[in-house]
Amino acid sequence: MVVYHMVYYLILTAVPFAIVSAFCIHWFTISDEENPERRLQVSRGVYLGFSFQVLVFAWLLFQMGHAKFAYPLYAITFSMLGDWFNLQFPLAKKYMKDPVLGGIFNFAIAQVFFILALHQLITWNELYTGVQPYLITAILLILPAVIFYFRVYHPERSKWVMASAFFYGLVLCFFVSICINAYLLYGGVWIYLAIGALFFLVSDAVMGETTINGTRHPKWEYQVPWVTYLIAQSFLLIGFFLVSHTR
Repeated sequence: MVVYHMVYYLILTAVPFAIVSAFCIHWFTISDEENPERRLQVSRGVYLGFSFQVLVFAWLLFQMGHAKFAYPLYAITFSMLGDWFNLQFPLAKKYMKDPVLGGIFNFAIAQVFFILALHQLITWNELYTGVQPYLITAILLILPAVIFYFRVYHPERSKWVMASAFFYGLVLCFFVSICINAYLLYGGVWIYLAIGALFFLVSDAVMGETTINGTRHPKWEYQVPWVTYLIAQSFLLIGFFLVSHTR
């Protein structure tokens, strides 16, 4: 039985491991390019390809799972739409002054679907018992708001982009808080969701203070958010799949 479980987890993690490993190899191949904008130009198609691979992985898990896995699949679908906008393809830039706004909008929908997926697995009454869950949620809503003001907000950026990014950050942080609270309550495979949510927070935090802020453009402006994003999506999908089979 132990061997069976080891093989099961190995197969389940093989696809995400391959995707993240392939991204790291790609990252190494463009390491000589110092300009982040030129890095993005040569990487757009590659990154969208990685996003599509994650979507295929989600679809495969949906086929292996049951109806409770539908919401995560929807979340990954909208995430890929968000990726298309954030990668700033010429077509997106043709019709939108700032395609990042389209990315924020689609990722906000994706986070709502992730939250709905969690709500299918655990009720708010189960989750919010005692002071600790409320405290964790409050901290994860207030602290990022403070960080947003000092590290992300820029008065010369579009007010729509700033307001949308702030609102999206609140939705994301609420999702992160309930993933952490669920793990602290039940432990076990819920840790995949907690880790995935935290990586998602890291990815968007880095993007927030670089691309969203618009004044900081380090060499790794797109690579760090993307590798942490791929790790986040992988952990979330595996987590939802495993938890949905235990509830």
